[in-house]
Amino acid sequence: MVFILGTVIGSFLNVVIYRTGSGAGLRGRSKCLSCGKVLTVAMLIPLFSYLFQGGRCAYCGAKLSVQYPLVEAASGLLFLFVWWVDRFDPVVSNVPEMLAYLFDTAAWSLLLVIITYDLYHKIILDRFSAIFALLAGVTLFLKWRFGLLTPEFLPVFGIYTSPWLDLFAGPLIMLPFTLLWFLSGGRAMGLGDAKLAFGLGWFLGLSGGISAVIFAFWTAFFPSLFLLLLPRKRFTMKSEIPFAPFLVLGSMIVFFLGVDMFTWAF
Repeated sequence: MVFILGTVIGSFLNVVIYRTGSGAGLRGRSKCLSCGKVLTVAMLIPLFSYLFQGGRCAYCGAKLSVQYPLVEAASGLLFLFVWWVDRFDPVVSNVPEMLAYLFDTAAWSLLLVIITYDLYHKIILDRFSAIFALLAGVTLFLKWRFGLLTPEFLPVFGIYTSPWLDLFAGPLIMLPFTLLWFLSGGRAMGLGDAKLAFGLGWFLGLSGGISAVIFAFWTAFFPSLFLLLLPRKRFTMKSEIPFAPFLVLGSMIVFFLGVDMFTWAF
């Protein structure tokens, strides 16, 4: 049931991704982008409609983007993984745990929108980063207010961190990205990545945010090196590669697998 709910939300996320910046609002019936005909409910069933129609419009036969099922499936899996991490049970969970689950799923849904939009347009819209930072801040407050945050031991420093330090995680993790953007004149890093890092700091906490950034650079290195070594040389040192997907991938490693660089490396 959680997975199905996630795919339904994923169908809406596809609407957000396609209509943002197009001039069209989020209201109104879904239409085929080729023939313009309004799609029926049967044509909008997440995953199944795409598979049953063979990836084509039922009216004109135009090929549909594979983004539709991929985003729907990814959203379903995110809802399922967050449910597993948060241990949310609608029967026995209390109100704070329910709110934490709702805000966590909302945050990951927005991250899915951000990375998909970034892959298409190589830009992270300020409105997305602002909403995500707001969600992360509310989630941090709820978890602190209801005692869901606990002090973390950092072996490299030999101290326990207070959950209060997580309030500064956003600005601290954003700072190096901002400096890299400023010193390189925007060539090495986009300012949108810095704004996204701000929200990730609040969402994951200080140690979790730092760990996510480290994993992001690690996971970005090998694909970038592979692209540079391709024989046709379509990619060079001046080619732009969206970094937001790697930031989100690093965050997934921390959030879903519970891997913390401080406790793992030391």
